[in-house]
Amino acid sequence: MLQEGAMGIIPTDSFPALVCDVEANKAVERLYQAKGMEPSKPLSILCKNFSDIQTYTLGFPSTSTGQDTFRIARRALPGPYTLILCASKKMPKQCLDYLTGHSRARRTVGVRMPGDPICQEVLQRLDRPLLSTSVHVEKEGELEFAEGAVMMDMFAGCGLDFVVDCGMRVSEGSTIIDLTSKVPSLVRDGKGDASVFVPELVPA
Repeated sequence: MLQEGAMGIIPTDSFPALVCDVEANKAVERLYQAKGMEPSKPLSILCKNFSDIQTYTLGFPSTSTGQDTFRIARRALPGPYTLILCASKKMPKQCLDYLTGHSRARRTVGVRMPGDPICQEVLQRLDRPLLSTSVHVEKEGELEFAEGAVMMDMFAGCGLDFVVDCGMRVSEGSTIIDLTSKVPSLVRDGKGDASVFVPELVPA
């Protein structure tokens, strides 16, 4: 279904993700519309391995502190991290303003390599990354995991083609680390241990 341009929801090792084939122009447009997002809002890509990351980004940079971010990433991934990296020219052009048709140069991209076995199996079979955005509900000011039926209702009439419902899981987002500068920085503290990438942070 994804190869044919479908948009669906699959599990990850954090929140479920609304996904589509990163190469499917119409599906990318529907994904943005389904979430009511501005066309310029950057999304993440789900990758099956480091080869995909190397293709769609400029790789893991050296830091002023002498950290080998690639070696750290190899220890941490697959896992509940979103790593912000500089995008390569291979990053598909559908990361553009589809309302006017003018391309937007995308200099950075959030990269995920989830450890969830179902997500990994989907990525292996599709054999290229998925464009993704998290799916969750807010209850009493806190983000929570949405049940399968709730997710169907959330996107009713928005072109959602399928939901892979694996029952209730964790209710915590991924840890976001910005690796685009000489000093890695924490953007959002989540399920992954941020101190793995940002040494000055002491794990709770």
